[in-house]
Amino acid sequence: MEPLADMLEIITCAILIFVSLVGNTCLFFSTRRCISGPLQPSFLLIFSLIFVHLLKNLVVNVMKIFYSSGGVLDSVSCKILRFTETLTTELAIWFTLHFAMLYRHKLYQIVHPSSETLNLNHQKRHLKAVFILWISGLGICIPILAFTEKQNAANDTGLLCTKGFNMDCEINFGNQQVEYYYEKIFLVIIYLLPLTILVFVCFWIVFLLWEQRKLTYGDIWMGEDASEIEIFRGAKISILLTLLITSLWISHFVFICFFKNLESYSFTPALLTALSSGFSSVEPYVLMLVNYKVKLEAFCCRKTEKSTTQPTNVLSCPYA
Repeated sequence: MEPLADMLEIITCAILIFVSLVGNTCLFFSTRRCISGPLQPSFLLIFSLIFVHLLKNLVVNVMKIFYSSGGVLDSVSCKILRFTETLTTELAIWFTLHFAMLYRHKLYQIVHPSSETLNLNHQKRHLKAVFILWISGLGICIPILAFTEKQNAANDTGLLCTKGFNMDCEINFGNQQVEYYYEKIFLVIIYLLPLTILVFVCFWIVFLLWEQRKLTYGDIWMGEDASEIEIFRGAKISILLTLLITSLWISHFVFICFFKNLESYSFTPALLTALSSGFSSVEPYVLMLVNYKVKLEAFCCRKTEKSTTQPTNVLSCPYA
């Protein structure tokens, strides 16, 4: 790549790494202070997202800086690069979908309350779902870890990496048809299907919020309590995350597949890096908006030991 293109990509990666480190660190410590009992699905989901985002920036983007600085990737580095890039991208989509579904379920319980007691099996199912997503993601990416090799010839077969990496790191099954079906069809479906479901869940949340605005009790609006405020805010944040991740992924996919002429421009590697890693840097700040009105001393719902009564104006714990 040209020196200007290398410099732009290095600067972009450095900014993304810094922003991601600050945001994910703040989100980690603020969420960890919330835990006062058994681990809830939402907490495990937040920690999983933090780990995925940090892995994306501290592995993939650091390796991009090394590559753009003139470094040479060997076969092991190629395996790590392609495996981490694919794994973190798919898990970010899956966990965001899970986050949206959690708040859709809570919002549905408010709009359509049930007389049944809280189902503890529901939380257990969500906890199991997080572990299943991790195992599934690792299983899907194992072929990438096993068959990626350093190539001397340039073959543009990748979908989620910049062209510079595709020139050196390729998945080689020994069968072009298998490589095509796995990389061009199977992996795209793995990304596109949950994104489609996420958009559907987003519309469902919008419909539930519209229903909630018309909700009355005996023709008298009773208002919202503290826990409901957090759920409404989390549901709206889910809509914002849906718009963010779908727009970034689709833009990245379109640029890779349909704008081959952009490869001659020096800003292309930096642009693709920003599209592929932007979500992992921005999402922690969006998630922290869920509790932006919570006072510092009650940031994570810790009860004050000096007082036996809970103030009425303190909001409940976010992500609960």
